Amino acid sequence: MADWAETTGSAEGLSLFRRFRNLLLGALTFFFFLFAVSPLLLIVYVAWDQGKSALNWNFVSSMPSGFPLGSEGGILNGIVGSLVLVVIASALSVPVGIWAGLYLWQDGKSRSAGMVRLLSDLLLGVPSVVWGIVGFYVFSTSTGWGFHWGFSALAGGLTLGFIMIPIVTRVTEQALRDVPMSFIEGAYALGATRWQTMRSVALPGAMAGIGTGILLGILNVLGQTAPLVFTNYYNTGIPSSLVGSQGAVGDLAMQIFIYVHEPSQLLHVKAMAASLVLLGIVLALDLGIRLMTWGSRKIAGRTL
Repeated sequence: MADWAETTGSAEGLSLFRRFRNLLLGALTFFFFLFAVSPLLLIVYVAWDQGKSALNWNFVSSMPSGFPLGSEGGILNGIVGSLVLVVIASALSVPVGIWAGLYLWQDGKSRSAGMVRLLSDLLLGVPSVVWGIVGFYVFSTSTGWGFHWGFSALAGGLTLGFIMIPIVTRVTEQALRDVPMSFIEGAYALGATRWQTMRSVALPGAMAGIGTGILLGILNVLGQTAPLVFTNYYNTGIPSSLVGSQGAVGDLAMQIFIYVHEPSQLLHVKAMAASLVLLGIVLALDLGIRLMTWGSRKIAGRTL
């Protein structure tokens, strides 16, 4: 009887210890979760607290005006310009990055693939201001050896596209590696060609990861200002051309940068409101890309 009581007491003590350990681990997990999201919550809180008074429909649907410029009107030029730059950058980086990722996945152990991977890693570490200088000499300046487009949306967008390429490439490669090898081997066993396997099995299975890579690249370029200083700078209107002396576009990140360096307190408030709009665009792009990848995976699942 004594042994039974001792065993029961030991079991109860062990149970209490396990419950305490689980409670402690849960509390630590919750703490680190709050610690991880606190920067985002702080950004949203400060931007909302300082910029909510300027946030209205007129702010997002009208052009900047007044003196100093921007004290009246809104940021429509920055919204349109940011989207134009993202479209141009994505048009270059998405196909190139996905194809490069496919190549690294298919021939990952070859010497040439190793060189491509090394080059991609090096490009990831290039400072954005260096990309801006390169873009200036290749796309913008009239005294260089490039295209002589001046400060323009095309010059800025292509420069941002080169920044996106290594991000999309490496995330695409990793997403393809996460596709179960049994799926690939099953497709080959059924007689599928290499191209059919990539198109119908590998890419649909990696689409969520590829979409995440594209989103990471877009988020990276949406916040860039240094490359645009050298290639696009800023426009208070909406241009009719993407190249030439009148081809520059507005950009939200650059607009925020300019506003916060003005002495006007009103422009500081508008910079905070523009930050909220930029966060909203980021959220909308995130949801849009996730819906697209989810839909493409469902379609691919029905066709397999």
